Amino acid sequence: MKKGYTGLPAHNNIRGLVQDAQELLDARMVQLRQGTELAQVRPADAKLFMLVARHPRNFSELARSMGITRQAVHLALRRLEDVGVIRLELMPGSQRDKIAIVTDRGREAQRHVSQLLGQLEQDITDRIGQENLTTLRSILSELVGPGPLG
Repeated sequence: MKKGYTGLPAHNNIRGLVQDAQELLDARMVQLRQGTELAQVRPADAKLFMLVARHPRNFSELARSMGITRQAVHLALRRLEDVGVIRLELMPGSQRDKIAIVTDRGREAQRHVSQLLGQLEQDITDRIGQENLTTLRSILSELVGPGPLG
């Protein structure tokens, strides 16, 4: 390893740092889900479930949001349907477009994941402190607030 190597890229732009943080958080959530019935869910499927649970949308919107094909979204939603955490229904007024609806089992999974997220936030607090966590939450809330960037 080179002298002075910090493990961080030379250019720490915001987008890259957010991506690095997301990878770190995703890896920790995989660890926390081990030994639970949620362990079998792929990380990408878990992310898709989170998107559906927070803001229901059709396959095309989910594909754009995740940067994957509509077909990949369809396969992932089918896997989530097989686990029983969502059901697929036709969108009101559409003969073709479907939307994922969180099931009772999905709501139970959300409650369990909420507990795991509590542990994840404690891990973050242990690393950066409560004041910084509060500041980070505030900044992220402001960033993702209403309206597009730019």
